[in-house]
Amino acid sequence: MTVSKVARINHHGKLDLVFEPRRGFTRMPNVFQQPPLKASRELYEGKNPMATVYVMESSGGMVAGDRNDISIRLKPGSDVRMIQQSALKIYRSHTGETCVQSIDVQVEEDSRLEWMPEVIIPFADAKFQMDTTIRVAKGSKLLWGEILAPGREKRGEVFDFTSLKSTMKIAVDGELVAFDAIHFTPDTMHYAQLGMLEEALYIGSIWLVSETSSEIDLRNIQESMQVGNGLRAGITRLSSHAVHCRFLGVDQWQLQQEMKRVFTELAVRM
Repeated sequence: MTVSKVARINHHGKLDLVFEPRRGFTRMPNVFQQPPLKASRELYEGKNPMATVYVMESSGGMVAGDRNDISIRLKPGSDVRMIQQSALKIYRSHTGETCVQSIDVQVEEDSRLEWMPEVIIPFADAKFQMDTTIRVAKGSKLLWGEILAPGREKRGEVFDFTSLKSTMKIAVDGELVAFDAIHFTPDTMHYAQLGMLEEALYIGSIWLVSETSSEIDLRNIQESMQVGNGLRAGITRLSSHAVHCRFLGVDQWQLQQEMKRVFTELAVRM
């Protein structure tokens, strides 16, 4: 008996979110969701007008050739916190195709956006590309985080994926202030070399844009960072009222906890 093979249909998740202030709170009046991407309803802490929205990926992860497109627009005066519900898992590319995630963000005048980081985990033989473009209007505020894992470390998968590429672009009032590109191809790179990752396994980044960033004491934040035991971190001031923090660690939990602490401290000061 001949068993027919049914070709897998790639997932193409879409999430288009528009926020605007209404009656004293930031609301999300326009939402387009295409599975497996989904957004929660707006959540609020008491009378705080900030809208908290969770981003969910209902398929459990991305597989060869899957694509996610996320678009976020904050109209003038919006105040939003976005939280990823769980880590983003990138499964083995059994077809050789690359999983792609595109995030396009527009933060309009007098708005504020926080994107709290979760971990991106590329499994063995995975191929993943992520492109993030953020446009911030003058006078608005942005706090954005990202964490990259080497794979399923506890299962012995460390840099066993095929390729991982992450590109981050941030423009303020039409001027490019940050361009960060990370491209890993484990078969052709030696991560333990001096000037590469050396002993580090995890990479974390925090980006801040705020006109009040010049008032933040970066030396104080640097000196208060709980580094050591394989965790290294640095913070630097960029042009156009921007700040960048980079974390390198050997332990995911330790790196995440310190990133969350610094993220919370910057959120208060921005």
